[in-house]
Amino acid sequence: MKAIHTKNLSKSYWFYEKEAGLSGSFKSLFRGKKVSVDAVQGINLDIEIGEIVGFIGPNGAGKTTTLKMCAGILHPSGGEVKVVGFIPHRREKGFLKHITFVTGQRNRLFWDLPAEEYFEFCKIIYEIPAAEYRRNLKELIELAGIGDILRVPQRKLSAGERKRCELVAALLHDPKVIFLDEPTNALDLISAGKIREFIREKGKAGNHTIILTSHNMADIEQVCERVVIINKGKIVCDEGIRELSRHNRFKKQIRIVFEGPWALSQVEGLGDIVRVDAQEVLLEVDRERAASVASRIFSHHPVKDIGIMDQPLEKIIESFFRNGEAVG
Repeated sequence: MKAIHTKNLSKSYWFYEKEAGLSGSFKSLFRGKKVSVDAVQGINLDIEIGEIVGFIGPNGAGKTTTLKMCAGILHPSGGEVKVVGFIPHRREKGFLKHITFVTGQRNRLFWDLPAEEYFEFCKIIYEIPAAEYRRNLKELIELAGIGDILRVPQRKLSAGERKRCELVAALLHDPKVIFLDEPTNALDLISAGKIREFIREKGKAGNHTIILTSHNMADIEQVCERVVIINKGKIVCDEGIRELSRHNRFKKQIRIVFEGPWALSQVEGLGDIVRVDAQEVLLEVDRERAASVASRIFSHHPVKDIGIMDQPLEKIIESFFRNGEAVG
């Protein structure tokens, strides 16, 4: 059984368009023009139990809409979706016990309630057996590093501390599928790092499927094993994160640190110049030319250091946002 299976999954919204101004508002009461928007268009996706998948795209691409359909929050306009064998929008009790949905945009905790009491509330809501609850709670508190703030009201905690408490609460019932929508949103560098570490450690066991959306490429690079890129409601790429950066359509970067005097004319024409900084130059060249270009530079010019690397993941993904075309 797959964790998530979708076939031609679609979602459309409609609204009444009105002309500008007061007269336009009055006309729309009687002759409103109905307009349809396709947020998600024919998504085909299979995700196995144990996978950690980055689901990314620009604002308005349809990623959160897709996650909400998989979590049963939204009803699809067309196509099929199954999550751990259930049809999500039916919201069956067995289904709800197998999933969790955490968003960085909204706090699910009670503002004046300490985490310790809120966890007890979750135990009752999810009907978690006492022994299982104690075992899960101990493991998650240790993993999240929140043992010293359990009795502190949520309003007294930092954003990062609240987010770690929220993740613990979301995972107490040991869900098979974990939906994380912008989990590090608005967090500082250290807090975001702790959240990523928590997610990564939780995923190591291999019996939880984690679907993560984020605009922070550090979340994707440090946590995910597979990347699904969605643009304009369609999947344009679905590959392992390592394979994606090594795809033939993307260039290699060559970083050169010159020793002593040098001139820009020495590297012009060898590739696209990305950055020049004192003695350092960053070039981009076609993958098949990278070794020969690096060898030529090293042989003909005074070089202190030289390195060949893949383009940053962020730049690779941006190309899909701009072009909206599938890998092929």
